[in-house]
Amino acid sequence: MRGIKLSAIVSLWLFFFGVLAIVHLCISVLGLPNRWKIVSRWTRGFTWLMRRILNIKIRVEGDAGELESGSYVIISNHLGYLDGIVLGSLFPVIFVSKKEVKSWPLVGWWTTLCGTVFINRQKKGHIPLAVTGISQRLKQGANILLFPEGAATNGERMLPFQTAPLAAPLRSRAIIVPVTLAYQSIEEQPISAANRDLIYCYGGMAFGPHFLKLLALRQVEVRATIHPKIDCSRYEDNSAGRKRLAEDCFNRINRQVSTDKMNWKIRMMK
Repeated sequence: MRGIKLSAIVSLWLFFFGVLAIVHLCISVLGLPNRWKIVSRWTRGFTWLMRRILNIKIRVEGDAGELESGSYVIISNHLGYLDGIVLGSLFPVIFVSKKEVKSWPLVGWWTTLCGTVFINRQKKGHIPLAVTGISQRLKQGANILLFPEGAATNGERMLPFQTAPLAAPLRSRAIIVPVTLAYQSIEEQPISAANRDLIYCYGGMAFGPHFLKLLALRQVEVRATIHPKIDCSRYEDNSAGRKRLAEDCFNRINRQVSTDKMNWKIRMMK
């Protein structure tokens, strides 16, 4: 089963890599102004097929329809690279990722071609370049997917949201859509400390070995809760405004995370 999935994913990656290269060429020749909006739709096609191969079942709570129009910033809690596949299959998006992903075999090439904005968090002087990249893609009508925690976690608690990347939606006066991801089960068994590392990828976990374990799974279930939108025009475009915006986004997402934890504890006590 794992070998079949891996073969299918490699074939899919090669196909979409070729198609995206042609798309970029056509956009350049025709001088189309909305390159990243077009690319984001091809990206969703790829991640949707990836999700089907991995047999990830998603239950969406809330209204996702309006995000089709583009220029939204989607913000979510972060539990690993699987989050990108889940959310990227639901909405056309351009990813924002840590710089290290660019060096991952195959993944780095593909994400670069998909217009991913890479953030070097070790060199704060480079962050303005990432903010400019995000703003440019928003102006072209693409949605941006951002994980403000800056690192994936094991789900026990959320990390404080970093404020620097939020300069982009503030500067663009964009609309932010907070989303809470909650993985429900693996192989029809509820998520727990015993099995969560099969799908969560955090800390020093290496991508390659973890992905091979993921391929061996038959089914994963996840819920995506879409919260009310946040209009960035409500906040000033300065340090204080970024901090207040980060707290607002964090509280909306973490409120659902806390509710899920409480419900899980109640189920375990029964």
